[in-house]
Amino acid sequence: MDSSRVYGSLKTSRTPEYKPVSLSFLPSELVTVHSSLLVSKMDSSRVYGNVKTFSTPSSLSSGACRCPHWHQLALKLSCAGLILLFLSLIGLSVLVRFLVQKPPIAKYSVASQENRTEPTGGSAMLKCPRDWHSYREKCLFISQTSGPWSEGLTDCSVKEATLLFIEDEEELKFIRDFLKSKEREFFIGLHYVSAEKMWKWINGSTLNPDLLQVTGKAKEDSCAVISKTEVFSDTCSADNRWICQKKLKHD
Repeated sequence: MDSSRVYGSLKTSRTPEYKPVSLSFLPSELVTVHSSLLVSKMDSSRVYGNVKTFSTPSSLSSGACRCPHWHQLALKLSCAGLILLFLSLIGLSVLVRFLVQKPPIAKYSVASQENRTEPTGGSAMLKCPRDWHSYREKCLFISQTSGPWSEGLTDCSVKEATLLFIEDEEELKFIRDFLKSKEREFFIGLHYVSAEKMWKWINGSTLNPDLLQVTGKAKEDSCAVISKTEVFSDTCSADNRWICQKKLKHD
């Protein structure tokens, strides 16, 4: 009878609910041991439950830290985009720098061409003295004083030049255009040789009638004068200004 009661009490302790069992019939030592066993078992079940409860979040957190595949792909694409943007900015800066430096070069080129033709088509490699005007490989000087043809010849000689010698129609046109703003006539290096009955340049060459025609009566002591419209005969002792010429000099 006693053993069946003890067995019943032990069997009852395995169930989730504990029913009070009277142990008054047992000695106090056995009651104490039995109570300790029950408490120990209950504590172990509580500890196990707690451990199991706390272990669950760790498995969830490990799964939560895993990044999805599309997120990794987007990150890679973003990095590639930043690299391409950086390279594009470098290329753009180089292009802008090239374009900024190019206009001054073009401007200098235009200025050089203007200098070569200003005002009379002179070469940029050659330079005329101050107050002289360049045309091709010539320097032309327009006098501000007047006098006879011989005085003009002397003045040009002092300047290491000669009176103007017109070589072709293009030069003749240029001289006339250049004199459009001047309401005066100018001696040139052309005079009439009565003994030969022809017009000659001061270098000894004969005037080509196809180049220009000297209007007016030619006689001894006749010298050619040019204006903005024509070349005509005047007395060498007349009071006119003159045009000198000399070769361009290298800088």
